Amino acid sequence: MTVPTLISNYREQTAMTKLKKFYTTMAQVQLRSIVDNGDVDTWDWVNDGDESNNEIVLNWYNKYFGQYLNDAKVIDKKVLKDDELVDDGIVVQLADGTVFSIAAFSGGYLHFRYFTNFKTLQNNTSIYGKDKFMFGFAAQNSSHPCLKRFNGYGCDQSENVLKNSGFGGCYVKNPTHGNVFCATLLQRNGWRIPKDYSFKF
Repeated sequence: MTVPTLISNYREQTAMTKLKKFYTTMAQVQLRSIVDNGDVDTWDWVNDGDESNNEIVLNWYNKYFGQYLNDAKVIDKKVLKDDELVDDGIVVQLADGTVFSIAAFSGGYLHFRYFTNFKTLQNNTSIYGKDKFMFGFAAQNSSHPCLKRFNGYGCDQSENVLKNSGFGGCYVKNPTHGNVFCATLLQRNGWRIPKDYSFKF
């Protein structure tokens, strides 16, 4: 095996280990919060017009997630949007140094963008499917059971849609919303990189 291949394999394994840990941690946090706060249908949500209000998102996070995350800290009341950090939510750093941004939307879906490499968030070079991955859950109006639990974005979609959708397909070049379905594709593959995966590490 060549040195570049070994390096790539190591990066893949590292990224998948971080992804699996993040998913497991956040899924457990949500379950703990459900025990204390009831099912997500009963949680407070974000009203129309308030979904980009940092303080409202921060208060939501502190109540439902923050108190259950050991050694996590809010490092910025901003999120990455159109490749720029803007006042549209919060950024949280986990104990292992990785970060996620959280933004609430009144449409009923909470978006968690997880970055396996903090530097790519800081210098605006993160790429969906390589070092940025979309997770979340629906707090209301969800028609599929998986949407009520913390999962990769698009958990209710078929494998074909996850790969080839023009909206967020992992195997599509420049889909309209970025390759946001990659996290779910990897989740279904047991947090292993498929042989035909779109991105190299």
